[in-house]
Amino acid sequence: MVPVTINFGWPTSYFPPYPILMGLGVLLLFVIVWMVPVTKHLLYLISYKKYLKELHIKMKKLNDARIDVEQHMDRNRRSHLEVPAEVVGWLEEVKKIKTKVDTTPIDIGISLNLMIRHQLGRKAFKMIEEIESLLIQQSLMAWSDEPVPLGKVDFMKESTSTPSSDHNEFKSREQIFMNALKALGQNNKSHMIALVGMGGVGKTTMTQRLKKVVKDKKMFNFVIEVVIGVKTDPISIQQSIAEYLSLELKEDTKTARAHKLNEHFKALSDGGEMKFLVILDDVWEPVNLYDIGLSPLPNQGIDFKVLLTSRNRNVCNMMGASSILNINILTEEEAHSLFQRYVEISYDADHELNKIAEAIVEKCGGLPIAIKNMAYALRNKSKDKWQDALVRLEHHDTDNVVADVLKMSYNNIEDQETKSIFLLCGLFPEGFDVPTENLVRYGWGLKIFKKVYTMRHARNKLDTCIERLMHANLLIESDDVGFVKMHKLVRAFVLDMFSEVEHASIVNHGDMSRWPTTANNMSSLCKRISLTCKGMSDFPGDLKFPNVSILKLMDGEESLRFPEGFYREMENLQVISYDYMKHPLLPSLLQCSNVRVLHLHHCSLMFDCSSIGNLLNLEVLSVANSAIEFLPSTIGKLKKLRLMDLTNCVGLRIGNGVFRNLVKLEELYMRVDDRDSFFLRVDDRKEINFMGDNYNEMEERLEHVSILEFEFFQNTAQPKNISFENLEQFKISVGRSLKGAFRKRKHSSQNTLKLAIKKEELLGTRLNELFEKTEELCLSVHDMNGLEDIDVKSSLHPSRFSSFYNLRVLVISECVKLKHLFTLGMAIDLKNLEHLEVYSCNNMEVLIHSESSGAETIIFPKLKFLSLICLPNLSGFSSNVNIIQLPQLVELGLATIPKFTSIFPKNNSEKSCFLREEVVIPKLEKLHIRHMENLKEIWPCELSIIEKINVSLLRAIEVTDCDNLVNLFPCNPLPFLDNLEDLQLRRCASIKVLFNINLDCDGGIGESKCSLRSIQVNQLGNLRELWSIKGVNNLSKRHLLIDGFHRVEYIEITTCKSFRNIFTPVTTNFDLRELKGIWINNDGETRRNNEVMKIIKQEQENIISNEGASEVGPCISNIYSFPNLRQLKLWNFKEVEVVFEIEPIESVTTNDDEQLLTYLEELDIRHMDNMSHVWKCNWNNFLILQQQESFHNLTTIHMSSCKSIKYLFSPLMAKLLSNLKNLKIAICDDIEEVVSNRDDKGKENTRSTYTSTTLFPVLGFLTLACLRNLNHIGGGGSQRTRDQSKVDGVSWSLCQFSREITIVDCDALSSVIPSYAVGKMQKLQILKIESCNSMTEVFETHVDEGNGAIKKFNNVTILRLPNLKILEIKDCDLVEHIFTFSSLESLGQLEELIVENCNGMDVIVREESGENPTSNIVVFPRIKSISLVNLPYLVGFFLGINEFLWPILDNVTIRDCPKMTMFTRGWSTAPKLKYMETSLGEDTKQCNLNFHQSERSTSSSPITSEDIPSSFLNDTKIHLEDNGTIRKIIPYNALQQMQKLEEIHVWNCKLVKEVFEALEGKTNGSDDPQTVVTLPKLTKVELVFLQNLSWNTFLLVP
Repeated sequence: MVPVTINFGWPTSYFPPYPILMGLGVLLLFVIVWMVPVTKHLLYLISYKKYLKELHIKMKKLNDARIDVEQHMDRNRRSHLEVPAEVVGWLEEVKKIKTKVDTTPIDIGISLNLMIRHQLGRKAFKMIEEIESLLIQQSLMAWSDEPVPLGKVDFMKESTSTPSSDHNEFKSREQIFMNALKALGQNNKSHMIALVGMGGVGKTTMTQRLKKVVKDKKMFNFVIEVVIGVKTDPISIQQSIAEYLSLELKEDTKTARAHKLNEHFKALSDGGEMKFLVILDDVWEPVNLYDIGLSPLPNQGIDFKVLLTSRNRNVCNMMGASSILNINILTEEEAHSLFQRYVEISYDADHELNKIAEAIVEKCGGLPIAIKNMAYALRNKSKDKWQDALVRLEHHDTDNVVADVLKMSYNNIEDQETKSIFLLCGLFPEGFDVPTENLVRYGWGLKIFKKVYTMRHARNKLDTCIERLMHANLLIESDDVGFVKMHKLVRAFVLDMFSEVEHASIVNHGDMSRWPTTANNMSSLCKRISLTCKGMSDFPGDLKFPNVSILKLMDGEESLRFPEGFYREMENLQVISYDYMKHPLLPSLLQCSNVRVLHLHHCSLMFDCSSIGNLLNLEVLSVANSAIEFLPSTIGKLKKLRLMDLTNCVGLRIGNGVFRNLVKLEELYMRVDDRDSFFLRVDDRKEINFMGDNYNEMEERLEHVSILEFEFFQNTAQPKNISFENLEQFKISVGRSLKGAFRKRKHSSQNTLKLAIKKEELLGTRLNELFEKTEELCLSVHDMNGLEDIDVKSSLHPSRFSSFYNLRVLVISECVKLKHLFTLGMAIDLKNLEHLEVYSCNNMEVLIHSESSGAETIIFPKLKFLSLICLPNLSGFSSNVNIIQLPQLVELGLATIPKFTSIFPKNNSEKSCFLREEVVIPKLEKLHIRHMENLKEIWPCELSIIEKINVSLLRAIEVTDCDNLVNLFPCNPLPFLDNLEDLQLRRCASIKVLFNINLDCDGGIGESKCSLRSIQVNQLGNLRELWSIKGVNNLSKRHLLIDGFHRVEYIEITTCKSFRNIFTPVTTNFDLRELKGIWINNDGETRRNNEVMKIIKQEQENIISNEGASEVGPCISNIYSFPNLRQLKLWNFKEVEVVFEIEPIESVTTNDDEQLLTYLEELDIRHMDNMSHVWKCNWNNFLILQQQESFHNLTTIHMSSCKSIKYLFSPLMAKLLSNLKNLKIAICDDIEEVVSNRDDKGKENTRSTYTSTTLFPVLGFLTLACLRNLNHIGGGGSQRTRDQSKVDGVSWSLCQFSREITIVDCDALSSVIPSYAVGKMQKLQILKIESCNSMTEVFETHVDEGNGAIKKFNNVTILRLPNLKILEIKDCDLVEHIFTFSSLESLGQLEELIVENCNGMDVIVREESGENPTSNIVVFPRIKSISLVNLPYLVGFFLGINEFLWPILDNVTIRDCPKMTMFTRGWSTAPKLKYMETSLGEDTKQCNLNFHQSERSTSSSPITSEDIPSSFLNDTKIHLEDNGTIRKIIPYNALQQMQKLEEIHVWNCKLVKEVFEALEGKTNGSDDPQTVVTLPKLTKVELVFLQNLSWNTFLLVP
């Protein structure tokens, strides 16, 4: 065999010629340093300081960008606006790069080590590139004011589709509904709620009603819904949830995907503040919540509830449902009422018909779906039809009644077209939103529509079919426009039909790891195939489907292979539809001559697609959202093509001649909306590359096109010679993107024009001919004075004043010369306008220009949304005093309009007011005002009765950056509170009081029902208080004031430097029964008072001020007015010493009803520099408090940056916190212990009464970080006793029940788990310890007695960690070992072990004399990954002679452990080991890490000490770095054993001469026969800085 030399095309001066060894059919890729120009590496070496400096500058810039993105994301979430899908992933990448940069030095001083310089320079350069890429991505983020789309992560926007109201009228179910709603409440302990009942009984309907109510009530921040179905597929469920969360799951395994979902849930959870409702509908088998990123146990760091529906109560029990509610069939009365409502016939007068109706209803078995379908089927039918239906029902069992009813509904459909469309809907997966566009295309390909000759007419036919199916209750409306849904029972009926010979079809969207055997029996009869191919590797090669007409495949993975001649026996195939197929198989003319529709959606088409042009009968071609680079000229051969869809084919180039020959083309879709592009890459162009020749060809075709979606991207390519008069439906943009115009919303199909163009160019394009057909118009025409400049006379309606009469959405921006928007006549014509935005038009003076005297009345009858932004010269609506009525306007936004000093007028003569009396807005609900620099007031102090009625409809007010605004509300703000729910103020420097109330104000205070729920105030520099009240002695009105704010749930006051108090003695009387959260961030300003809450019966300070006490007399303790307070945040109160002082006075009789913060769930305290106590309690009087449930529901405590506190809990206070689940303490310099035996006056207390009780029984998460004086985690007092019997309750209570413990930077801590607790850590799953400089042991076995003596515990309880899964130890230099040998048997659940940067570590497991039986094999049954990095004195994992078995270990990393000569002294067997990464140290010659993939064998070939260790022989990857001893990577006698090898990476190994050893005399110059060694899986070899590598020692064999 002749050796082959490959020339890669580089100049030979760069490197010597070389031969390469490769396996048969395998591409061997070399990435070698000499292949890169030398100058680049010299720059790494020479400019390393420059790169390091630039790196940290760039990182600062990226960090600033991160802060901006996080703040923007926060604002959008609070405002229920959509957050771009890429934001969360971008933030994750920023976090990763920040970690890298933080570990990279700014300067290394004067270093003569050239290798270090080069490495640092290269590393910095690469990171700079990453940062610049992230900054570019950030600049391209498209933030919008669009509400969060329905059906995705949903911030409580009401659904546009109202669930069926049937349940509202079923009295028998109302109590079930109320019980379910109560169980979903936050006060209810139910974690999982289940609705159980037979199919068709109405479980899903009730679920949808519950979903709507919890949204309306804002009970959850996120609502996620997934339909499970008969076959539970965890991967599909994960994908569905990921789509709701706007998360891309790239991981392949179920476990990895679950972990990614869990991390994303935690990130969105925001420390438990965000609440999730997960709806799992139609569950047939138990769903493992771990698989979807959640936990079956509550309070695992994510606040969520699960609502599931199932037919099987046992399934609900197995899933751990704590509240199971049975939904029974309807009562007889309810069933008759439902039937009569939908049949729409009154049959009471006809006795015989009434009897038939009663019998039919009885046969329907009380199932709503059967009753409704039967009613629809019999609507407008004769009595004989009713009698016939009853006869058919009487001959079937009640169990089959639904199927029988559905069959009658189907048979009652009179036209075959509707029946065929119904069957097509059954091809989609259960719960799927079926796109109507797919139905019309499939229907066209299958010739379903009769006497239809255009695609447009086919759509009209489809609309009729869908309407009939909905009237028959066989299809239901989707939440999204352009989609329909099919009830699961209806779909099951369709699938049953598919099993019949007449409709024989193969439909499987569940487990397809194996081809269904039933498919083989019906292959010759099969008419339809619809499969989800996830898990499939290939199709059977011998199948024949001669009658199949439609082939629909989804989710084909890279491994899926089609057999040769796949289409050969499908001669009747008419429709091919592939979705999310990585390697779709294109048909050919010889095999598929009858194919009329080819759908390739979200597919990878990065290959030659010219064969498509041979499908000469093709009429519909769609490659929407696919990765395709080139559409070849052969597509022009498709003379019959009517529809071509290239939507989101980013970067596509189109061959010449394609359009010229498509003579029958009716519809062309070429828009780009990169959010929907499945294969979009960072470096892709965001457009289709449409060239000049393409334009010229398209000009000819558009004369016959009726539907066009197109973007004219290049400014030089304007549609100058194109006629648009035949267009019936269009979305066209010039000079700007259509992005954002195609959300699934109510008017998503409306005709759209988006034009950023000059006036002359616009008139030249003839696009203005489309104005009278346009429904959404976005204009940016710089040299336009008014819309009349570009208007054309209506050809369809000559009497119209303009051609804009069909507009529903109008957006005008950056029109520099525009002085007015509408003429009077034009404004009168805009009867359909619903949405109007005008921004950045610097010369605009009025919206409506009129030359008349002002007597006209202008009405915009449908206008709902109006936004005016950056209009510096705007003076009002109209130049004259015309009466302008906006009867439907619900949302108004004003920003950067400096000429206005007020919004609502005081009188007719006020010219600087925006809404003068001639503007009428009776239904305004949302008001947004921003950057109004001269605005002084919004409303005048006095309002008329009519004005009060108008403003009382407001639901949300947001005011930002209005520094001159003095008063937000008039003197009497209570009329605003009737419907107002959300109030937000930011950066308004002149506001001192939010609610300025005068009880003596003229007109008085009327009754107010008050809906205000949220008050958020940020950066109001002069704000002193929320409420200022005058006339408090007016007793006749005080009761109205007290009840005026009773629905407030959340108060947030942040960065208000002058703020003094929330409550005064007057406002302590307010009824705040619904208040759930208070967040006060004083942002660094000092406070006069030294206590935040002093809970006593007679006085209260700080957040309750004593100012004004003389007016009202004794103050009522305000804390008792917050019975529902759930969240309290206090930040930056520098002078506060005590948060809660609990001091029951002996003279006060305790009322059992007056308990302290009974529902408080979260306490967040930060930057309280002088705080000495969170709780301060008198022990002698504590027994009074013990009888109460104060603080009983507190689950989360976060305390950080509090410099003076020494401990958090006394045992007595800890007794109240029995539900504490999450505790985090950070950056508290003086804290010595978390639980102390000292009382709050500093005295030691050792009474057993207080130490015998189990504390914190449900504490799951414990995090302690940056606590430099923390001596121990538990308590025990300042003089810690070591007698276990005396501290059996307090000292270890914190960690006894914890599932996750994280300890970081606690330098005084000598151990984590005390000796007397090591046998009681039954729940611990994750333990992470980092940078604890004094820690000598993780699990305590000895103690420093304080006099230099060390006491060792001889009878220590054996360590028991039965549930520990993850253990991480990093940067703890004094720790010498982690486990003792005797503890290993308890580590049965350990999955991951990471030990890094511990300079004192010598072994991982320490031997114990006399306790290591030689005959025992130590088994780690679940460990998958071991990482040992930078442990300079580590000798081995274990040095005893025991053998070790690692049955599922697949990944081992050992780096920078120079003393390590063996892993274990005994044999280590790891049969599943796939990857082992190591950089071996100076003792390599004696090193054998002795991992084996099978039991001992005596036949293995010896390998010299200079070789790579034998542990690599069965690895898939070899990674060597910074090794100075190895001379050859793979010796000749080991080549045959490297069959699994996929990658080789070797860096900076200065003695390496050979990669693949060639025996002497067997080189390429020998005449001896060569031995060919095949490495079938090797795909990549990376060799960098190998100074002695020889190039003539291995061969390339093709």
